[in-house]
Amino acid sequence: MPKKRPSSSSQAAAPSSARRASQKNLTVSLPELLVGGSDIRFRELIADLFAAAAGMLALRRALATSVGLSAAEYAILLATWHLQKKGPVGINTLAGQLHVAAANVTAEVGKLVKKGILDKKPHPRDTRAVLIELTAEGNAILGELTPLLQRINDRLFAEINASAMEAVASFLTHIADETPNSIRLAKNFKLDAKRQGRASRARLPRT
Repeated sequence: MPKKRPSSSSQAAAPSSARRASQKNLTVSLPELLVGGSDIRFRELIADLFAAAAGMLALRRALATSVGLSAAEYAILLATWHLQKKGPVGINTLAGQLHVAAANVTAEVGKLVKKGILDKKPHPRDTRAVLIELTAEGNAILGELTPLLQRINDRLFAEINASAMEAVASFLTHIADETPNSIRLAKNFKLDAKRQGRASRARLPRT
């Protein structure tokens, strides 16, 4: 008796081995980030995100160098300038703005105080804390840079409207907040012993 051939509907329902392999190797499983079951567009986004981050870091280094500062010092300077418009600025406020450890901020603030760019004052209500302010020198540096920053930002963010900027801001805030958790996952990940052994053998010179 001849074997019954599967119907076209049953064939469509059963994913091919290539499709199963593709699904198994997805780097994200959230349906809203997949296009036609593929993570290719997502991977393109991640590549662009890394490229943009690297470009922004290089830009910050170039601007910092132009005023004789390190990139970290320049970041502290800009953050202090920005936060002063909202109220008193402390170490923890700066650390939260920059998404870095307070100890790192303290070290960079100390360098800028020595250079006469920032000033530290006792907190009026907390003897353990200090308030950070720009000095006349710090304000002068930013005053000279402002026209350049305006030209750069006008070009970088041309044709981006307010709603798009809010969406991007929310996206980047989420990424910045979640990155420490992702770093912990990456650091804690260990290949199983079998794969580690196979990788080690592959590196051995062949006789």
